Formats: sequence, C-alpha cells, structure tokens
Amino acid sequence: AELAPQRRGTLCRELSKQFVSISTHPAAARPAGLAADSHRARGEFVLVLHALPAAAAAADGDLPEAALQTLAVLQRALPLKQAVALAAELSGAPRNALYQQALRQRDASHAADDTDSAD
Repeated sequence: AELAPQRRGTLCRELSKQFVSISTHPAAARPAGLAADSHRARGEFVLVLHALPAAAAAADGDLPEAALQTLAVLQRALPLKQAVALAAELSGAPRNALYQQALRQRDASHAADDTDSAD
C-alpha cells in the first residue's frame, strides 16, 4: 500500500470455505477495509495485484519507486537486458522506460567513476 497506493488489488478470503469473500480496491484502501471488521482479518488470503496501466506506469519516464527498486536489485546480479526484462515483467512498468532508466543510471555511474579516477 505504501509503494503503490493507487495500484488495484483483489483480496480473496477463505476461497475453499463457506464464507468466501472477494473484494477489489486500491492498495491504499486495503488496511482500512480490513480494520473496519475484525472478521475480515481472519482466515486464509490470496492477494492478486492488478497490472499497472502502461500510461500510468511511466508517463515521460516517471516510473513507480517499486519498479526502480526492482530494477536496481536485478542490475546488480544480471546483464542489463535481462534485468530490464525481469523488472518489466515483475512490476508491470513498460520495458522501454525501464531500459532508458537503466542506461541513465549506467551513464551516471560511469561518469562518477571517471571523475573519481581523474582525482
């Protein structure tokens, strides 16, 4: 809810039981919905996160923080192309926007390295 408060999710409770409940809301509304009735917080849950709309995910390179964090972690362990592909799949953010962000980060990192070696 904190990383993507507008991202919609469907909360399914007690799917294989008599008291099934299914509700879809933005992530920011989820904690209040569970707190409103103590019975809603009991049982087994499945949370299904809906994909981010492409336009909302990256308008003019404005990527969600969760997508940027995912990309940063993957870049430490994988080649750029693989890191971008996996970050796009996991976050729902557009691949091209993530790739451009990764290139900017890499260029900034190389520029910082060049400045350090010049000293």
